[in-house]
Amino acid sequence: MSRIEQALEKAVRMRETGREIISEPVVPSPGREETPIFEAGEPAVDPAKVDGHIVSITDPHSSAAEQYRKLRARILGSTAKALHNVIMITSSDMGEGKSLSAVNLAASLANEIDYTVLLVDADLRNPSVHKYLGMDNGKGLSEYLQGQVGLSDVLVRTGIGKLVVLTAGTPPENPSELLSSERMKMLIKELKTRYKDRYIIFDSSPLLVTADPIALGSLMDGILFVIQEGRTSQKAVMQALSLMKGWNILGAVFNNVPEYLEKDKYSYYYRSGRQPEQNKSRGNGGITNLG
Repeated sequence: MSRIEQALEKAVRMRETGREIISEPVVPSPGREETPIFEAGEPAVDPAKVDGHIVSITDPHSSAAEQYRKLRARILGSTAKALHNVIMITSSDMGEGKSLSAVNLAASLANEIDYTVLLVDADLRNPSVHKYLGMDNGKGLSEYLQGQVGLSDVLVRTGIGKLVVLTAGTPPENPSELLSSERMKMLIKELKTRYKDRYIIFDSSPLLVTADPIALGSLMDGILFVIQEGRTSQKAVMQALSLMKGWNILGAVFNNVPEYLEKDKYSYYYRSGRQPEQNKSRGNGGITNLG
């Protein structure tokens, strides 16, 4: 039985049991067409377990969440007409809020009527998207790039708007090689060309810490660069910008800007490699500026 026939038979079985099926892309093998499906089942994200810093989900009417809606509007205005729908979010160093920004932006975009969003945790060394969303990491991008699973096996419907997540999976021994592989390039191309109404948000590792984001940057339609006020040095910014030479930099996302924190009483602490810790204020400050 061909893989297409197997997929169709599986779809019939799922309909008979009343479970939902959602179409998703699978990178085709050379010379062979594959039918992409995955079982949605129950939503994987419990809003009660989402980290409080993800204000786009936990506190959508807050001033902090409004900043991410402003970012969403600027992103849509800058990219929609040109179909630039594959965006990487990075920073110069650890602890500057790139993952926080990626999850909040993805959740905000996913609540748009016209768009679905795939959030990819491409920080294979220090993944945190699943922590922010209160999800299990399980198998993810790492296993897919190593050919251990199909894409439909690791795409997870969150139940948050039209947001689907691809977690990082088990940290591999060769993350840079996986992210620069032909399989990764084929995945990005497939996701971009097949779904014109979908935004694919990649959360990458920091530019000055690993070579991983350099492998991805040239494949992206646009880059958002995260800077934390009072933490990111001018030298680090200049070094990071030199590594992004030739990339389409959409703009910068400024975190923890004092005037906003004083006005809206929002602040956050972010520690790389751990569940973020909240201070007495339950929200976070996301200040955006796209140039």
